[in-house]
Amino acid sequence: MNSKIDTKFIKILLIEDNPDTKLLLQDELLSDNGNIEYSLQCVERLSMGIEYINNNEGLDVILLDLLLPDSQGMDTLSRIQSVTQDIPVIVLSNHDDESFAVKTVQMGAQDYLVKERVDRNVLARAIRYAIERHQMIKKLEQAQGELQEIARYDSLTGLSNRNFFYEQLDKLIARVRRENKLMAVMFLDLDNFKPVNDEHGHSVGDLLLQSVAKRITSCLRKNDIAARLGGDEFIIAYDTSGNEESLAIAAQRIIEVISDVYILSGQELKISASIGVSVYPKDGVDMDVLIKNADTAMYSTKEDGGNNYNLFISEMRGKQMVKHSTF
Repeated sequence: MNSKIDTKFIKILLIEDNPDTKLLLQDELLSDNGNIEYSLQCVERLSMGIEYINNNEGLDVILLDLLLPDSQGMDTLSRIQSVTQDIPVIVLSNHDDESFAVKTVQMGAQDYLVKERVDRNVLARAIRYAIERHQMIKKLEQAQGELQEIARYDSLTGLSNRNFFYEQLDKLIARVRRENKLMAVMFLDLDNFKPVNDEHGHSVGDLLLQSVAKRITSCLRKNDIAARLGGDEFIIAYDTSGNEESLAIAAQRIIEVISDVYILSGQELKISASIGVSVYPKDGVDMDVLIKNADTAMYSTKEDGGNNYNLFISEMRGKQMVKHSTF
């Protein structure tokens, strides 16, 4: 069987206070093991092992006795894992207890070896498999993280997607409710985006959407959240921190930044945006109402010619307009 890891040199830390066990493992590991060479560092206290881990890099595996002078039982495993999650751990024990062995694996150990059953082959196989399993777990965790990124973010712009935005907005509303503060939802739709796709092609249209997303992000602060809902629609959760004047400044800034000239694929393009704004709690206290009212205000801006923003007021449902001069 060809191993996917570097089996030429394996660096091991043994944390064990029993001198007989240390001699046994040294004999087994340092004897002829074919093309595998082991480097074994032995310490007899958990504190010494933790110090060694903190001061040395490149460890491949830890052999750990759970009964040490300065630590006993499962607490030993928990403490070693609190120091590092990047090094596989094999538990050594005098007790042939299957339920206890299962528990150690459930807590993160890669294997459980009964000392009296350890020989050269058992030990070499356990070390190799522990390293391989640990690497496999890390790859799976990385893949899961990548899938989570795909599930949360818009593939074109890198902004949050609709579902992740709703999740974040719900949390933001809960927080400002607890803190008795204000927040706003900005619904943004590009003006006359379809002609860009029709005249310049969808590849240029995609570049424009990416550039717009970057410009929106440049206007936001750490606690603000931007998302692409789809097409040329964007949405922003704006944390006013109780300052409604900052909302007007932010909306105007986004309008101005988006309307600057774009140079894409050697072509000069201009685009503008219409923004509708709803404010928590006066325009709604839940996510759906705030988004709906911001959308209504955005369409009111569209009807007024675009390239502007409007705050939502109830009269907009009757097609009446209020300019942002009412701030």
